[in-house]
Amino acid sequence: MGSLNGDFRGYEAIKWLAAKLGLRVPDLLALAPKNDPFYAGAPAQQAKAVWFAELWTRFDYATAHLRRLHYRMVTPGQGEPTPRKHDSMPYENTEGCWDYLNDASKYARYLRLVSPDAIVDHRNPEPHIYMQPEELFREQGVWLEELEEWSLPAIEHALASLINLSLPGIEEVTGYDYHATDQPYHCELWIEKSTMDDVLMPICEELHVNLVTSVGFQSITGVLKLLRRVCGLARICKDGKPARVFYISDFDPAGDGMPVAVARQIEFWIRDYAPDADIKLQPLALTRAQVVVYELPRIPIKDTDARKGRFEERYGEGAVELDALEALYPGELARLVREAIEPYRDRTLEERLVEAEEEAREQAKEAWEARMAPYREELEAIRAASGEIAARYDGQLEELNETLQAELAPLRQRMNVVRQAVQEARDQFAMELPERPAPETDLIDEDEWLFSSDRTYLTQLARYKRRKHGEAEDAA
Repeated sequence: MGSLNGDFRGYEAIKWLAAKLGLRVPDLLALAPKNDPFYAGAPAQQAKAVWFAELWTRFDYATAHLRRLHYRMVTPGQGEPTPRKHDSMPYENTEGCWDYLNDASKYARYLRLVSPDAIVDHRNPEPHIYMQPEELFREQGVWLEELEEWSLPAIEHALASLINLSLPGIEEVTGYDYHATDQPYHCELWIEKSTMDDVLMPICEELHVNLVTSVGFQSITGVLKLLRRVCGLARICKDGKPARVFYISDFDPAGDGMPVAVARQIEFWIRDYAPDADIKLQPLALTRAQVVVYELPRIPIKDTDARKGRFEERYGEGAVELDALEALYPGELARLVREAIEPYRDRTLEERLVEAEEEAREQAKEAWEARMAPYREELEAIRAASGEIAARYDGQLEELNETLQAELAPLRQRMNVVRQAVQEARDQFAMELPERPAPETDLIDEDEWLFSSDRTYLTQLARYKRRKHGEAEDAA
């Protein structure tokens, strides 16, 4: 922990960094201390985490939804003790105890006392997957046709029709098929609600962008699924594939914090689940600039929302729902999505792959024809000679068959020698094909993106702080 570019995950690590830099702990966190995964491990959190891990082990769950565990707690079986929290206070069927269980499970996963995958998320819908890793056959190669059987004429049929000395040709070349995963970037669109599905699903399907909806804040489970999807692409795509996440939320205190909360979870778990991944996240809508440009109507923020004062100090009075943008400017949200995704797509790739396959096929055909040229001349001589011999026996097919076959025997021997040589040439044929075109995009300026997996802890933290102080709002 001696380097300022190290991995500062955990209560002790953050405390050390604060002492090293002469800063307060909150200055080194992107979220509130109780919510920031990088600060997990404070004594109270540790106690809750241990309590939850022991509970999880006692009930012998492999995976489960927290709600199931909650009701198992509040309805103990006969002879079971009254359930209690880590501080010996009773655990009851109340909203406060439910929140306590959520916090305890979160800390247990952050501290690795329970598998991060153990908790099943039933609150948020399953994502709409339009960009799915697939095991595609991408090895370039030339596939030759099978070498057909050769024959010389026999007396049983019209002799000339039985002459067959054809050579195999190029059947196909492989490795140039197009799939959406060939695109240079893996893109996902995350949104805090499902009321925009009718607008976003068609365009995400068209652009092969995964659509991840939620009910409010995203869960740890959702982030882990994202990291697995990115790892899945890394297994089938050479050198992996960069992932870009665009976040859509209401312009309100909760929506303002959601992109940072998700980015912080990605930052926390990426070393465990996708250590080599290139992931960036950026809010797409609604931004303050969009609210101003589109003159969207604001609604009052509840006085009970503790974040109201800080939000309105930065952005002015009132909040704006995403639905207002679609109601007043139908199709505008889809346009913003398309405009954001377009730089990450290579529109020419599919066509260039078709052209590359045709070029490879032509080159393979020329190479094979050149390889067969010496045998073709000999086969034509055999064909002509056998045809002349066969023609002399057309009227005496049955009687002269033995004589015909005897006379063809030397040609058959020559034919078999040529056939063996052709078969060996076919089995050994190899050539260097044109390179498979790589996806291309113009250089994209991503310096101002909210999250980037290649930043150090302190550099990324500074970017969060800029957003918190209203210094990094994007233009509409």
